[in-house]
Amino acid sequence: MKEAQYRVIEHKSDKFSIELDGVVVEAVARGRLKRDGEILVGDFVVLDENMTEPVIARVAPRRNSLVRPGVANIDLVVIVVAPVPETDGFLVDKLIVNCKEAGIDCLICLNKSDIANTERERLVREYGTDVAGVVVTAAINGEAAELKPYLTGKVVCFAGQSAVGKSTLSNAILGGDERTVGELSERISRGRNTTTSARLLRSPDGFYFVDTPGFSVLDTFGVKANELALYYDEYVRLSDDCKFHPCTHTSEPGCAVKAAVGSGNLSRERYERYVKLYGDLREAEKRRTK
Repeated sequence: MKEAQYRVIEHKSDKFSIELDGVVVEAVARGRLKRDGEILVGDFVVLDENMTEPVIARVAPRRNSLVRPGVANIDLVVIVVAPVPETDGFLVDKLIVNCKEAGIDCLICLNKSDIANTERERLVREYGTDVAGVVVTAAINGEAAELKPYLTGKVVCFAGQSAVGKSTLSNAILGGDERTVGELSERISRGRNTTTSARLLRSPDGFYFVDTPGFSVLDTFGVKANELALYYDEYVRLSDDCKFHPCTHTSEPGCAVKAAVGSGNLSRERYERYVKLYGDLREAEKRRTK
C-alpha cells in the first residue's frame, strides 16, 4: 500500500501545516529534520505511523527547490516586476538563471500596468526567449486575466522585489485579502515587505500558490562561470558563430554575442549585467579554491 504523502503548506517556528486531500493538520519534525532547509514549503512528507500525534518521519524526494525563496516542487516561478519601483534587472537575471538550473519554468509578470508605458516591450526584448511569456496585469484593479491561463494545475511561486504588488496580485488571482498589502516608501522608492513567511495557498481554480517575502539580493547557486552563457538562450543560439569554442562572450575576440550587442540586436544592458555576473561567479570560484 502506498504511503500517504502530505504537502507542506506552511512552516512557522517548529510547526508545519500539512495537507492531504484538502484536510490540513499541524505536525512537528524531530531530529535532523528540525534543521533549517530540511523541510521546505512545497515538500511532500510522510508521517510516523507509530506516533499518536502527527510527526514527520521523512521527506519525499524533491523534483526541484529554490533558495531564497526556500520552496520545493515548484512548476512555475512568476517573476513580478512593475514600473515603480524600477525593475532590478540583476535580480531578474539571477532568478531566471536559478530557475533554469533547477528545471523550473519562469514567467515575467508586469504588474501595475495602469502606470506602465513601454515597459512590456522592453521586457519582451530583453527576456522574451528565456521565459515562458511576458504578461501584463493591473492587480489593484483586479485585472489578472492574462496571467491565469499559465497557472492552471501548477504549483506557482511569485518572486520579486518588495512593493511590486505580489500581495495585491495574489489577492486578485485568489480572491479576498489573503495577504496584507503595503505601500511603497516614496522617500527611497523601495517597498516595505508585507509578506513575512512563505505559505502555500490552494486556489479553487486548480493551482497552488506560494507568496514569498520580497527580496532584493539573490545568490546564484550551482552555476559555474564558464557555463553561465548556457542559461541565456540567445547567447546559445549565437555561440556557433563565435571564433572560439567554448566562448564566455566576455573578452574573446570574434565573439558573435558581443557583435550582436554592438549592432543593437541584443540588449546592451542585459549583456553588461551578464558580464558582471560572470565576474562575480569567477571571483567566488577563486575564493573557494584558496
